[in-house]
Amino acid sequence: MQKMPNPSTPDTGLNINLDYKKLLRDLLRFWWLFAITIPVALGGVYLRHRWVNEIYSASMRILMEERGNEMPQTDMMAGFGLTPGMRNLDNQLAVLSSWDMVGKAIRALDFNVSYFVQGNFKTTEIYPASDYEVEFDTLHAQLLNTPFYIKQLDETHFSLKYNAEGASSYNYSTGSVVGGPAIGDVEEQYKLDEWISTKWFRFKITNCRLSLSNENLYYFVFNHPNSLTGEYAGLLRTSKILESSIIRLTVTGANKTKNIRFLDTLANVFIDSNLEKKNQIATNTINFIESQLINIRDSLSDTGAELSNFRTSNRIQSISTKAEYLFSQLQESEQKLAELYIMRNYYDYLINYFASEDIDNDIIAPAIYKMDNQLLTAQIQKVIELNTERLAVKIPLGNTINPYSEQKEMELLLAKNTLIKSIENQKMGLAKEIERINSEKTDFEANLYGLPETERKLLGIERKFDLNNEVYTFLLRKRSEAQIQKASNTPDHQVLEAARYGGMVTPNIRSNFQKAALAGLLIPLLLLIVRQLINNKVTSVDDVEKISDLPIVGQVLHSNKPEVNVVSSHPRSVVTETFRRVRTRLEFLVGDTQSPIITLTSSMPGEGKTFCSLNLASVFALAGKKTVIIGFDMRKPGLNRVLGLNENDGVSNFLIGKSSLKDIIVPDPSGLENLFIIPSGVIPPNPSELIGSDKTIELFKLLRKQFDVIILDSPPMGVVADPYLLARHSDALIFLVRHNHTVRQMFAHTISSLKGEGITTNVGILLNDLNVKRGGYGAGYGYGYGYGYGYGYGHGYYEE
Repeated sequence: MQKMPNPSTPDTGLNINLDYKKLLRDLLRFWWLFAITIPVALGGVYLRHRWVNEIYSASMRILMEERGNEMPQTDMMAGFGLTPGMRNLDNQLAVLSSWDMVGKAIRALDFNVSYFVQGNFKTTEIYPASDYEVEFDTLHAQLLNTPFYIKQLDETHFSLKYNAEGASSYNYSTGSVVGGPAIGDVEEQYKLDEWISTKWFRFKITNCRLSLSNENLYYFVFNHPNSLTGEYAGLLRTSKILESSIIRLTVTGANKTKNIRFLDTLANVFIDSNLEKKNQIATNTINFIESQLINIRDSLSDTGAELSNFRTSNRIQSISTKAEYLFSQLQESEQKLAELYIMRNYYDYLINYFASEDIDNDIIAPAIYKMDNQLLTAQIQKVIELNTERLAVKIPLGNTINPYSEQKEMELLLAKNTLIKSIENQKMGLAKEIERINSEKTDFEANLYGLPETERKLLGIERKFDLNNEVYTFLLRKRSEAQIQKASNTPDHQVLEAARYGGMVTPNIRSNFQKAALAGLLIPLLLLIVRQLINNKVTSVDDVEKISDLPIVGQVLHSNKPEVNVVSSHPRSVVTETFRRVRTRLEFLVGDTQSPIITLTSSMPGEGKTFCSLNLASVFALAGKKTVIIGFDMRKPGLNRVLGLNENDGVSNFLIGKSSLKDIIVPDPSGLENLFIIPSGVIPPNPSELIGSDKTIELFKLLRKQFDVIILDSPPMGVVADPYLLARHSDALIFLVRHNHTVRQMFAHTISSLKGEGITTNVGILLNDLNVKRGGYGAGYGYGYGYGYGYGYGHGYYEE
């Protein structure tokens, strides 16, 4: 053969591309997969919905206002009340969703007992209780998380069954937890409205309409308040609506009514807590004023009695003008001193209040008294604000420490210490002011000493009485202002939209059915795609064209005939016609070459080389050409086996000089005229060396003189080197590719090696075993004579 380099670089076959035409054929072929997966997927979703409990949502909206009260603030309350930090929307969101606030809502609800009905498919919580109710003793411990199964016996009797192993008891009044009985199944019979008492629980079943179905199981469970608090705190979601001061509360749960009740109760508790915090400042102010009134009231009573007795005993009702002037000045000094003393007492109160450890875990709301010091007012506001933020981020349970909480603790401690230091400094200035006024008071008293004794004494008694009376009146007025302030306080927040049902959250029935239908479509589609991608066999002409640019000389259809030589036995069959078309292509391929030598090979065993060689030689013989087929597969002589020529001498005997040419030529056993066979002969130890010897050249020269066409049945080129040696003596090389058998990588490697050897001219590819009924996919050898190299690559070709 002529050797010419081919500049083209074919596909190696290692890049697997999806064949959409083949995929479409698979979809039509395996339509029944979709008929199975889609109903199975939809049925699975239907069963899941029967077993899984639905989860519903509820939502409400709250308006966060800063209305405070609707009356103007008096001077006494100016600067106090809720600070901007307390009214901050983010802080209020944190307070609203805090553990303490949720816990207060839980304690205000009747969620301590949960009622359930267990059906064939799922368990449903019943709220509010309808068939029966549990009334329990709040002063007695109750078994927690223990299902009490109740079964109706008649209209007034029922049986109660429970298993308390590993359970504990909880006292709802004291909050204490004690160990349970650790006993197994217990079942007893009781009567309605009869107290059921043990060491670990005490309750009774009340409902005159007891009507329980025998088809379902009914039971109830006592819940720990902290467990409920943790559950609802985790289910609660808060969010701001755009840039407004409106917040949205959402909670999810299996019971729609419980969701709505929880949100409504939480909102009421939050609003009441807000009003309570506002009233706490006014309440503390009133208590402080009343403590001062007690002292002033006693002093005023004593001074009034003393003044009345003095006037009666001395028969004097008034004093002189000078005495009145000195008295008024002295009275003014006394009044200033009284106010300063009250202010000093207020400073002492603030120091004790902010230095106390009792306020560390509570809202800071000190008593309010008129104070012109704006610095102290701002500092008190800052402490209140920091304490509110600290409580909002404080974690009530667990050992986890929030770093932000520690930061707020440090800021609050620093602000409290700064405030206390500022108050102490103010007290020092107040002491100097008291000392100055006391000095003026001493001068006024000295001048009064010069007045007549009776006049002076009367003046002193009146001065004390008027002073006490004025201070008492002042405190009464301030107490009234504080009481008005408290009575006029209204909550800063209001429910804008009451809790309402928000729909089912899970499962999303429509979406799940859509996903199931999509999955029913995708699963078989993906299986077919994966099937195509992981299939490394050549399954179509496109696969061959992607791997190699060599011309395709023909396609041999799959044969269901039992005979080996289909052309000889069935000359009018479809398979015979395909070989005739191949013969025509080969005549164009070899051109005017006299007595061409045509070699058939492949990349791997089992691709039908012997079958194609025998039938191709037969169609040449039918055309009147004297044809010989030589079994050059001396390692695994398939031609000998299929024709029953194992005992005949063959090409190996000629190459070693043991037989002449006429001794090894055998007429076709089927009797086809013009067809002759040269078997492989005995299996030699060195077939490659024999093929590469001069005897092979001598053999081909002799054959060219006697035959018109010479067909070589060679071993697989991808396994041994023999076909490369034969290709050098051939005029045409036919490379077999068997549908759904030839491995792409093996085929690509062999084609690459073939071109590396320079064998590129007069080389064609023959596609074998094309199964038309299955869209081009081979379904086995199908030749009925057991031919094939099913033992694996290279087996039988190498010295073991």
